[in-house]
Amino acid sequence: MPRPSLALAALCPLSLCAAAPLQLAVSSALTSPYVIEDPSPGNPPRGRAIELAQAALQRCDLQGRFLRQPGERIVQNLALNRLDGALLLSYRDDRSRKMVFPLQDGLPDPAQRMTQLNYAFYVRNDSHLRWNGRWLGGMAGTVGVNQGWSIGRELMARGMEVEESVGIADNFAKLQAGRTDAYVLHQIAGDLYLSHHPELQIHRMSPPLRSKPYYWVFSRGYALQHPRQVACLWRQMPRLRARYLAEASH
Repeated sequence: MPRPSLALAALCPLSLCAAAPLQLAVSSALTSPYVIEDPSPGNPPRGRAIELAQAALQRCDLQGRFLRQPGERIVQNLALNRLDGALLLSYRDDRSRKMVFPLQDGLPDPAQRMTQLNYAFYVRNDSHLRWNGRWLGGMAGTVGVNQGWSIGRELMARGMEVEESVGIADNFAKLQAGRTDAYVLHQIAGDLYLSHHPELQIHRMSPPLRSKPYYWVFSRGYALQHPRQVACLWRQMPRLRARYLAEASH
């Protein structure tokens, strides 16, 4: 070891020189089981997505600090390098210019996804809507979506009128009250919420609307400065997702 390095090592104990924890965001619209709501604002986020990330960080000898933020703010903060990374973001071309996804031959690599999630329509039990997997019949009102979720754009591209709300509780309440005609959500989260709220006269329509892979993404600044750490974390995904993030079947 060169003498300057020896001198630096003597002045810098490992406890002080350890890499700073990664600043990692999760969407405030994500709900149980991926991220569990905590009534104490000062408590850090928890849930299956956090557990998976912590396991991957440990395998790569890294640490992380997890923050809950609205989806649009996460995208902005990644683009400005104010975050090191974010959990469970789906791929979009416009996002790929602002953050780094795991790629294979220039395309997102589903082998390194955190998980694959099904989107499904939820409707009231007295609804007359009909869904055959391609076309939603009888639609006259709006479809609820979580604020900032990319599925909203896809529904608008299908010609549907979309109404955003901050999260799952608000969207299900608006659906039950008749303020929206349907609600599109991840199937596992929606089914779990309804199992805990049997008073809601709501059910899921089959088949799923679509299935999408979700990734652990990084800011361009962090990926450029720490390519080995990024590659290490992505390598853990195939090994860990089956343990922590169950994937819904069709």
